[in-house]
Amino acid sequence: MKSVPKTGLYLSTKKVEGMRLVVEDVFAEEGDDFYLVNVIDEASKDDFSAMGDEMDGEQWEALVAEYGLVHQG
Repeated sequence: MKSVPKTGLYLSTKKVEGMRLVVEDVFAEEGDDFYLVNVIDEASKDDFSAMGDEMDGEQWEALVAEYGLVHQG
């Protein structure tokens, strides 16, 4: 397992270059490989009626690999 993601902005570097996603929350227990990530596109992050996505660690890592997501802070 890769490390648990940090909250904040992620930019894509592959496929859809410039895609901007915000990790709002990460739920993980120390010593457990399982974690959940709440993510939303940057344009919707301040829209309280917008729906984000919740994914587990495997789904998150697949998304990072597919789009080359890089943490920006």
